[in-house]
Amino acid sequence: MQILLVSFLIGFGAFMLASVLVWAFRIQRFVESHGERSASVIFTGAMLRDYQTARRIADRIGRKPGFLILFERLFVAAIAFFISGVLVLLIESLR
Repeated sequence: MQILLVSFLIGFGAFMLASVLVWAFRIQRFVESHGERSASVIFTGAMLRDYQTARRIADRIGRKPGFLILFERLFVAAIAFFISGVLVLLIESLR
């Protein structure tokens, strides 16, 4: 069980780090280059706010950049690893 939890933790950390890097290097710059103000503090709320701003910009210009799709997939994978780890903990605590 401990190995399973460690693997969920590593998966969550890896996907979250990858999504933070996409946010920091692509989404923030995309938002700022289109005249919007981006969040400068790294936390989940800022990342999601900048992502929503980038989606509005993408809708306005009529195209969806690939880094937005990449961010979506990485962030969802990180959340899936987190939820899976929590579920494993709950199931093991009920045994």
